[in-house]
Amino acid sequence: MTSYDVAVLGLGAMGAAAAWRAAARGASVIGFEQFTPAHARGSSHGGSRIFRRTVFEGIDYVPVVRRAEQLWAQLERDTGATVFHRSGGLCVGAAEGELVRDAMRCAEEGDVEIELLDADALAGRYPQFAVAPGDVGVFEPGAGVLDPEGCIRAELGLAKAAGAELRFETQVSGLQYDDAGVRISVGAETITARRAIVATGAWFTDLVPELALPLRVQRSPLVWFAGADQAAYGPDRFPTFIWESGDLDGWGIPDVDGRGVKVGAGRSAAKPWLEHASDNDYPIGPADTGPVEAIVRRAFPGLDPVPVAATPCMNSKSPDGDFVIGIPAAAPALVLAGAFSGHGFKHSAAVGDITVDLAVDGASDIALGHFSPDRFGPTA
Repeated sequence: MTSYDVAVLGLGAMGAAAAWRAAARGASVIGFEQFTPAHARGSSHGGSRIFRRTVFEGIDYVPVVRRAEQLWAQLERDTGATVFHRSGGLCVGAAEGELVRDAMRCAEEGDVEIELLDADALAGRYPQFAVAPGDVGVFEPGAGVLDPEGCIRAELGLAKAAGAELRFETQVSGLQYDDAGVRISVGAETITARRAIVATGAWFTDLVPELALPLRVQRSPLVWFAGADQAAYGPDRFPTFIWESGDLDGWGIPDVDGRGVKVGAGRSAAKPWLEHASDNDYPIGPADTGPVEAIVRRAFPGLDPVPVAATPCMNSKSPDGDFVIGIPAAAPALVLAGAFSGHGFKHSAAVGDITVDLAVDGASDIALGHFSPDRFGPTA
């Protein structure tokens, strides 16, 4: 049997970051991924993800996103790759609405620079938006777009350069653990490690069903649109956005790669739950794109509401919408990183680093009680 300090199960957004950060600290690392590097089968593909420091999800996320921001900059320095495009970010909604109130509160809690735009200022600066009377915008100039595949490839490259052994298209068939460590079965081979970081995304519960975590997988398609003046939707002229106004509930990302503007339906949209992550491989259809097309028709008159591209995606979700990060009491040799509930990628560099804190040092200087895997009761 071959033994390592840290085994990373899943080399997507969180796992690639964990492999990078563990190898950078000098730990002996082995990583496993059932698909190819930066694949399109999970939750970290599609060329763009929003980065923002106004984290509506709660004050517990503030130190996580701050560490992530530092690590994204370090990733660019260490590799010479460009993985972040600054575009600014908008939250658009009624002046007294929940979204705008939350954005203002989060900016204050996180010490984030913002600018409040009234309807006239919003329409003047961003004529691409069909702003409703009474809507205002909270603009975060430091927000922008991360390249998910670029981030993952860069992290994997640094991990490998620091000595990590990374195995792709490799299925882990079994995971056993006790107080002494973990034993990982890969075919006829058994590999041991002092600790394992479980970061398998929408497949999160497959290797640890005995922990009975109440997580579900939801289909969440990615859809792109184009307009006659496509240059008006690049990151230099068009920000990321979250828009909640009346029955309009959506989000979007500028055209950073020539595919078009990515638009998605928000929390109020009906999205199907999947029995298992492997059930998400069926083609995109009208039920996927219809709610997003309705947003484009209403909110963006310069875009053709017929999609130019669409692809399946999915999210692993917890009952309370918060992450699962921590060492479960029932499995002290495991570090869990899952249930990112559709808002995890911007944090992923930090989440990977935090899991290495736990795997190598046994603790992190970031408070993780809010994310504890032991927080769910038997009826959750």
